[in-house]
Amino acid sequence: MDSVEHFFKHGYVVVPNLLSAEKCAYFRRLLESNYTDYAEHYATASSDKGTLSDKSNEKVVFNLHNKSVDWFELFEHPRILAIVSAVLQQGSYQQKEPYYLNNISARCPLLGYPGQQLHIDSGLPGVNYCLKANVVWLLDDFTALNGATRIVPGSHNWTSFPPDGQRHPDEVLITGSQGSALIFNANLWHGGGANVTDNSRWALLLGYARWFIKPSFDFLQNTPDEIYQQLTDAQKRLLGFHLIPPKDEFTRLRRISAQPAQPAPYQLPQHKQIYKGS
Repeated sequence: MDSVEHFFKHGYVVVPNLLSAEKCAYFRRLLESNYTDYAEHYATASSDKGTLSDKSNEKVVFNLHNKSVDWFELFEHPRILAIVSAVLQQGSYQQKEPYYLNNISARCPLLGYPGQQLHIDSGLPGVNYCLKANVVWLLDDFTALNGATRIVPGSHNWTSFPPDGQRHPDEVLITGSQGSALIFNANLWHGGGANVTDNSRWALLLGYARWFIKPSFDFLQNTPDEIYQQLTDAQKRLLGFHLIPPKDEFTRLRRISAQPAQPAPYQLPQHKQIYKGS
């Protein structure tokens, strides 16, 4: 069974050994530096405690595209995009409708992190086609003790949400070595596991979505010009810069543009350094 077939049948697939240990270490250093630089500026909500939005017991870095162009090595990895293209263009007109990277973050659960409840990321369980495909890059080894991802194979076809606060008897733990990637349908029941170690467990979390799905953040408003000028046309399209709705009927009539839009002026808070190369 090939990777795409496995994805369609089980709702996920693991692709091993895509990055070297040295590359993983480099990206972990970027994340630790980014977290140190920017975490103190994050918006917070007191009502997040105990929910999936509660980040109090983990390190999280958001919007990696605006911090280093080196991340595009993973964003547009050909083996990943081959699978993502097959599942996100299935059923679209001539199997060619665009998709884009609509969520970009990384997380590292800390010692004592209790794990997430099972959930879905698509917002609509049991739809006919995959609307969003998640890619989890293992930048550290995922083990049974450090918070590896739990999934319920086949649940991407179910038409209900996971019950709050309950485990499922068929859930399995996705363990694996650093440099591997887990790709799954965002309808799949899944959740991060508990971390009972004090070891690093960084994962890059990417969501690729059909072109009409809203992004997690407004990339057109949060991409510094010094980053934008380094991007290729393909990278701009991957961020959805050609999917910005027109201002009015005098500007453009179609929601999909032939040319990527120009981002608004933006600077990161207390911006110290843009990483350019390994």
